[in-house]
Amino acid sequence: MIDEQIFRNVVKEIKENSEYSHDLIDSFSDNQFLAKDKIVSAVLEHVNKQSEVIIFGSWYGSILIPKLSKHVKEISCIDLDSRVLKTSKNRLFNHLKNIEYIPGDIFELDLKRYHTASLVINPSCEHMRPMKEWQYWKKDMTFALTSNNMYDIEGHINCVSSIQEFKDQLPNNSTILVEDEIKDTRGTRYMLVGRITV
Repeated sequence: MIDEQIFRNVVKEIKENSEYSHDLIDSFSDNQFLAKDKIVSAVLEHVNKQSEVIIFGSWYGSILIPKLSKHVKEISCIDLDSRVLKTSKNRLFNHLKNIEYIPGDIFELDLKRYHTASLVINPSCEHMRPMKEWQYWKKDMTFALTSNNMYDIEGHINCVSSIQEFKDQLPNNSTILVEDEIKDTRGTRYMLVGRITV
């Protein structure tokens, strides 16, 4: 189903800031929908109206924000690119009141949200250090992570060649609940959904 308000906001943003239109349109590509739909399907049973969710490397949040916002208490979007966060906050999703936007490096920030969130989503693991290096994992925290083998794309500094290689980047106290390989027109995305057990 199309959210008419979001559709209007996206069209307006494309018209008024055409220099970024390709980037924004790419965030709604078939490949992005396929990957993000898999994430949402896998995590919905693990959230409720009291859930606080963090999205690492959120980009515009084009798909995850509208699909998750009505199911949870709050979503915190973190990205190095403050421009995309401002676009999401002030233009795309300005009608949604339970979204927080935080510019910065997830490994350098020390946020209260890190200690209260029940679900961490990282659809951008290929853009950052291994998730086992993030120091705020806590017992019973659920995670949904994706990476890929698309080594030739700019900004992909930590691709993996297999689901097992991706698993090797998880914290040691992880239990895998769902694993999947998602074919993309440019390669393969790997998805891991699990929980921190101790």
